[in-house]
Amino acid sequence: MKNKFREKKLKNTRISVKPFVYSIPSISSVSIRLLVLLSIQVFMLIFTRSFNAFFVVLTSFSGAVIASILNYYIKKEPFYNIMNISIQGILIGLLLPESYPLAMVFVISFSTIIISRSIVFKSINSWINIPAIAIIIAWYIGNTFFPQFALNSELLTVRNSSVYLIQSGYFPIYSFDSPITAFLNKNIFNLANVTIPEGFVSMLWDSHSAIPAFRFNLITIVSSIIIFSDNAFSLIIPSVFLTVYAVLVRLFVPYLFGGSINQGDIILALLTSGILFSSVYLIQWYGTIPVSVSGKIVLGFITGIIAFVIVGCGTSPIGMAYTIIFSNIICMMIRIFEEKKNDLSTGKVIMKYSAKIAAESGDNK
Repeated sequence: MKNKFREKKLKNTRISVKPFVYSIPSISSVSIRLLVLLSIQVFMLIFTRSFNAFFVVLTSFSGAVIASILNYYIKKEPFYNIMNISIQGILIGLLLPESYPLAMVFVISFSTIIISRSIVFKSINSWINIPAIAIIIAWYIGNTFFPQFALNSELLTVRNSSVYLIQSGYFPIYSFDSPITAFLNKNIFNLANVTIPEGFVSMLWDSHSAIPAFRFNLITIVSSIIIFSDNAFSLIIPSVFLTVYAVLVRLFVPYLFGGSINQGDIILALLTSGILFSSVYLIQWYGTIPVSVSGKIVLGFITGIIAFVIVGCGTSPIGMAYTIIFSNIICMMIRIFEEKKNDLSTGKVIMKYSAKIAAESGDNK
């Protein structure tokens, strides 16, 4: 009777996993979060009546979704892979100029995704960033649709080239800029005896770039807080990258063109060319980051140097795509070094343990 009662009790017993928690969010939960945050950027295109840009993103997204559906039936991939491919489609659309022909957008998004996922890499954790590859392909096919550099050698010697661009009308100034700038200067920046001119708040809110990913820097900053708040992605790489890039811009940009040292325009550099957007969404896609802390620091440092060489002090339409690809190549080299170092450490541990076992066996004899 007792045995039957015990068997019935065990049968109805449920094993709880409450003592165990994930140290980092799952891939599916991170993918959902990225979709939501990127959807806000897309919604802002509708809110600002940038319908051409919205249709470019929608077309790119459609191409990626169709590619992911075909890939699902071919490879039977899990659902979160479909979400990741959809994210890549949105990223491609956001990084393309609003004037890019929709038919070409669809072909580039669809073909890049289907080739990379089904033929070349065959894994969501490929070592190279697919949206960056798609943007470079789009650049070679139709670079005339991309905006040009807004700076020349004369402007690069100016201390605050962003102010010149704002005053010349390159960046629009919104009606709310003046009162917010006055408030910030009076209550915050005045404590450090500095002031910011009108126009920086507008640049932060919406730079009105032809490339949507370059526009809503404030939303990107808020999104980065959400993304990095629970260790979904490492904060080391983007932090080191932005610091190195900003320091190099500050120190050397005007100096290299005959100006003074330590006079570079950091604000212009960070708020154009998609620097902030890329540091949040592109610079550490799955499979493109080192494992060790030292490897992440090295990658962030080298990527900052590469961005300085390619992007310069800002307004580059394509520079960050090349930067990401070079960063992926450097990451691959770092990963090879990490694997060799790990194999060497493992070999030493095995040899030490084997020697210990042999010694104990000799003592027993």
